[in-house]
Amino acid sequence: MNDTLSEVKDLIASTFSIPRESVADNSSGQTIEQWDSVGHINLVMAVEQKFGVSFTMDEIVHLRDVGAICRAVTEKAGKPTSA
Repeated sequence: MNDTLSEVKDLIASTFSIPRESVADNSSGQTIEQWDSVGHINLVMAVEQKFGVSFTMDEIVHLRDVGAICRAVTEKAGKPTSA
């Protein structure tokens, strides 16, 4: 599994205190009950810290699922992704 995808899934599991195996490639606020607006901000901050990137408010609103987060990290950090 791709490193970025794996790390994003780990962050989601950690941020929302859910089992890692419950985070799928297409997980989002629609599939994870704890992923509300406050949880979203906490997740974004964790992603920024982990990958050493920074997102604008316009970018943050588009980080709606695992794939979008992986793509954004890839664009910012230059890591390859398969999501």
